Amino acid sequence: MRRRLSFFLVVAGLVALVVGIASGCGTLFSFNGRHPLLVVPLVPGVPLRKAFAAKAGKRYTLAVHVVFEREGLEEVNGQLAVEAKLPLVASIEDSSGVAIAKAVGFLDPNEPPTVLYGHASDAHQRRPNGVGPAELVAERLLGPVTPAFDRDVTYAVDLGTDRIGKNALKEVRIVIYDDTLPRSITVSFVAAGAGAVALVAGSILLFFGLFRSRRGGKRRGQVV
Repeated sequence: MRRRLSFFLVVAGLVALVVGIASGCGTLFSFNGRHPLLVVPLVPGVPLRKAFAAKAGKRYTLAVHVVFEREGLEEVNGQLAVEAKLPLVASIEDSSGVAIAKAVGFLDPNEPPTVLYGHASDAHQRRPNGVGPAELVAERLLGPVTPAFDRDVTYAVDLGTDRIGKNALKEVRIVIYDDTLPRSITVSFVAAGAGAVALVAGSILLFFGLFRSRRGGKRRGQVV
């Protein structure tokens, strides 16, 4: 019975260890350090000022997403051509109301630091964390900021209407990210840790079982 238990612990522990490490590392390497915390709708031409509860030591990033309609867009060299120019003034403030991160300029999908996702003609393309591959979205980041203590972090975003007006907008939103590891990564490494414990325990039980059986065989040989 002990030997069966030992073999089971070794096999189960080894499987959990390998699967947990492979799954955890795969997800960890693809994690860009930004975990979606909340999504706030934004209307171009209507300034928005809000706050969210932040924890000390956490890293927070604000993203402005402008989602475009894909239908009717021209395709150039295998990519969808998007033309837009939205004036943007955005800031994240400290506890005294002073801007500690600020962006002033235009949200232009063809000009850095704005990044356009989903413009490739195929479905396999990079995209912001938490955004589906079918979306054609321009992203402008602000931050990161790391509060020294727990507090409400205030942010203000004033995104103007599109100066070009050639492409239809599907959705405009603000996404607040933190640096919390995805639950799947935590679960995978916990499973790997449990597998390692089971593997070690099974190996110890198996070793002592074999050692006892050998000692028992020697004693029986001496008695005979």
